[in-house]
Amino acid sequence: MKQLITVGDDFGYSRSITEAIIQAHQQGILTSASLMPCGDDFEHAVELARQTPTLSVGAHLCLLQARAVLPPDEIPLLADAHGDFHNNPWVAGLKFFLVPGIRHQIERELRAQMEKFLATGLRPSHVNTHMYLHAHPVVFPIVAALARECGVTHLRVPREDFRSLLLLNPRHFPSGFLRAIFFRLLSLGLERKIQCAGFSTTDSLCGLLQSGQMNETRLAAVLRHLEEGITEIYFHPGRDDDPVLVRWQPDYRHADETRALVSPEIRELIRKLGIRLTDFESAMDWKSAAVSSEPPLPANLAKTLDDVAS
Repeated sequence: MKQLITVGDDFGYSRSITEAIIQAHQQGILTSASLMPCGDDFEHAVELARQTPTLSVGAHLCLLQARAVLPPDEIPLLADAHGDFHNNPWVAGLKFFLVPGIRHQIERELRAQMEKFLATGLRPSHVNTHMYLHAHPVVFPIVAALARECGVTHLRVPREDFRSLLLLNPRHFPSGFLRAIFFRLLSLGLERKIQCAGFSTTDSLCGLLQSGQMNETRLAAVLRHLEEGITEIYFHPGRDDDPVLVRWQPDYRHADETRALVSPEIRELIRKLGIRLTDFESAMDWKSAAVSSEPPLPANLAKTLDDVAS
């Protein structure tokens, strides 16, 4: 069976992202969202999530390209005087390794973000991090502990089939190839850590090499080559003129991704290919039942396309 989890990342990062994710769920194929506790539009996103119980919501923890939840004087090694995290993931990654005392501040900030999420009353279906910082050896144990504390059983692994490189714009191919190699090596160690820690993962992931570029044409190509098992595709819907996105993600094509998610042609293609839309909890329940050779309960089956459309 081909099962597909479609996730909108950065939920609550800005107003346009919040509204695009709700639109993509109500009018399109989006089943899940990753809520950013340090996003500028967090409260509004929480309100809409409460009004939309069919949308599966997880926690999107962040240590980059956003404003910290804690006051800057409590985490001076992580945030500047305005409370902003660093913009560059490579610089931040080196700091996490080299700066004495920074691990304690990372733990305090991420715990504050998770507590802010849980205070909403929402139950996280998954946990991931902005720009895959949970793959960092210093950050992973902290994220894993927080996920375990709130009952989350799934963590994202940044691995994608190299065939996805064929979908890239030619001018993005060199950087995409290096990115593919880097994340494939990184995911080897991370996947072992995740499994040893007792978490589950999807069978495959898409969106890593086309991050911010998953337009309708690329999405259709991904769907046609979808393999058996559980696949996660993550998106960054929104508006291209959003000031927050212009600042932090200027190369992303947020509007194209929004259009792909609500496309009637994409909806019809999913139906023709027999792909079952689902969310993390339903998919992992199904996977656990399959591994134990027990038939999954109907209540835990993945959502049908008609369920999502309604």
